[in-house]
Amino acid sequence: MAVGVVLLNIDAPLVEDGLFWWVPKALLVAESGPAFVLAELPAAALPQSELPPQWLGGMPDYAHPPLWYWYLGLFLRLPVAPHVAVHLAALPLAAAFGWGSAELLRRAGGTWAAWGAAVFPLIPPVAANLLRADTDLPLMALTPWALVAVLDRRDGLFALTAALATWCKEPGILLAAPALLACVLDRRKGWGWVAPPAALALWALVHYLETGWGLASSERLPETVGAWFSDIGTVLWIALGDQFRWILVPLAIYGLWRGTPRRRALAILAAHTLVQLGFFGTLNFLGGLDRLDAYTHVRYLIPGILGACTVLVALGPPNAVVLAVASLVFLYRPSPHGPESSLYGVDVGRAVREAGPLIAAQEQTTWVGSYAFTQLTRPYAGVVTTPLEGLEVYAFETDPTEVEGVIVEVCEGEPLGRLQELDLEEIERVEVRHAWVRILRVR
Repeated sequence: MAVGVVLLNIDAPLVEDGLFWWVPKALLVAESGPAFVLAELPAAALPQSELPPQWLGGMPDYAHPPLWYWYLGLFLRLPVAPHVAVHLAALPLAAAFGWGSAELLRRAGGTWAAWGAAVFPLIPPVAANLLRADTDLPLMALTPWALVAVLDRRDGLFALTAALATWCKEPGILLAAPALLACVLDRRKGWGWVAPPAALALWALVHYLETGWGLASSERLPETVGAWFSDIGTVLWIALGDQFRWILVPLAIYGLWRGTPRRRALAILAAHTLVQLGFFGTLNFLGGLDRLDAYTHVRYLIPGILGACTVLVALGPPNAVVLAVASLVFLYRPSPHGPESSLYGVDVGRAVREAGPLIAAQEQTTWVGSYAFTQLTRPYAGVVTTPLEGLEVYAFETDPTEVEGVIVEVCEGEPLGRLQELDLEEIERVEVRHAWVRILRVR
């Protein structure tokens, strides 16, 4: 199922953060190998056009471990379109994720529960993550194998998978928590839990010696206790309640009452879930920010969402069927938590691609948002084959008096801001399922 999600969307455009962060770095790897880490962006990643706003502060960012974009760089050397190569790179990870989820469910709930893993790739945020070139994809693929290793008391397998996860994305260090709990429950001195912090410490040392810079820091910390409670509440809702997942909770409680659960496995998985959601409900949660666009980094919550779903399905075999129905209902629908919550975000990219010829045909000054700017000027995104030239970029604070010609409005992530004050006339509209792009003339 996980591989099928990727194959059915193998030509999907690249969207959101992968456009700015990981694919440009991977293009550098494909061109110059590991030596690129301290290099400037070459022509492959930086065509002759103005930088989008996200890059003006200094890109690329080298504060994250390099394993993920080194891996992507290997696939970008294939003789296929770059966006297709990125999805090909996702195929082994999708297979590992699906297989690992089945193994994890088998240990937590038995053979019948293992079949519930077929539903996990259809959970809307998970399906969306399978098609994104973000570090959360390898983290999602390696996490179930690290947890399988914890349940099987295999310190070597845990050390390998957890260290690889940490070298792809720093929060892999959180996998040390369930490994430590397993040692306490089993009353044994395991050593595998040391691997994630040791892997992160090694990267931090190399990073410091090479650059003198610090590692990536939190995008946001709640300013008050009330804000923290609000963030935690929203995170718990996204993981356990949103997209009808709340229906699984009473069914799991009923299953707990009727059956004899595998207490050790469920306790370790529950601890993993709480640590993941507690961490990301405290650091980096963007849902509580005062901003015009609804953009929550739902991908950060995926290990916690999957941990919760594993527990819920293990406690009640009917939960897999209910989860499948709920997932299919919301698979392509927009979410108040942003484009990472479903395949709606990928459809937004498709809508921009279909609107590309219409945008190119405009004979007036054309204003676009930063995401669309990148997709329309960077052929590696899979939206255009030839970069569009002469585009102007608008932001929230763009002065309406400076804007004339036409404006391209994309339904997600790039609201018009002050440009709504203008007298606008819709002249073209492109729709892909729920996603849309409008071309507006300034009158």
